[in-house]
Amino acid sequence: MDEKVTAIYVMVRKDELKPEHRGSYDPLLKSQEEEIREFLRLRPGKNPQERVEVYIRRAQLLMDIERHRVRRLAVESVERLGSSKEEIEGILFELKMEGVELLSVRDNPA
Repeated sequence: MDEKVTAIYVMVRKDELKPEHRGSYDPLLKSQEEEIREFLRLRPGKNPQERVEVYIRRAQLLMDIERHRVRRLAVESVERLGSSKEEIEGILFELKMEGVELLSVRDNPA
C-alpha cells in the first residue's frame, strides 16, 4: 500500500502583508492553498483518492520528503521554495534526488 502524499506548500513573505490583513498571514495562506487545490483538481490524470497534506513549515515538508512520504509537491511558484536562488536550487536538487515531482501553478523558473 502506497502511503505517499501530494504535498501543498504555502508560504507568505512579510512584505506581502497589507493593512487589511491586520498582521494575519491566514487569508493569504488560505488563498494560496485554494489556488493550488484548484490547480491540482484540474490537472489531467488526477487521482480523486489521492491524499493531500498542506505544509506551512518548510522544515516539516523537507523532513517528510527525506522520510519518503511525499510523491509530489505543489506550490504557487518555484520561488516560494526558498529565500535565495541557492536555497531554491538546493531544494530542487533534493526533490530530484528523492524522486518528488514538482508542480507549480505559475511555472516560474528558479
